[in-house]
Amino acid sequence: MLGMISMGCAVAALLFLRFWRTSRDRFFVFFAAAFAIEAVNRAVFAYIGPGASEYQLGYVLARLVAFALILVAILDKNTRRG
Repeated sequence: MLGMISMGCAVAALLFLRFWRTSRDRFFVFFAAAFAIEAVNRAVFAYIGPGASEYQLGYVLARLVAFALILVAILDKNTRRG
């Protein structure tokens, strides 16, 4: 199941990169980076196996960075002057 979640996040990251290529809006870069971080985080967690806890500091920090990037993207999009 974690492998499928990781693959889904990787696909979402690639889609956001494709949207960025056509629009050059940095909103999509932030989202692509967040989903790429989450994909790697889930893949590492799946690779480690059932002995690992998802509440270890590394996993939590990776998720925190990913969610912070999404928040920065939303704030940047809504406060940018155009």
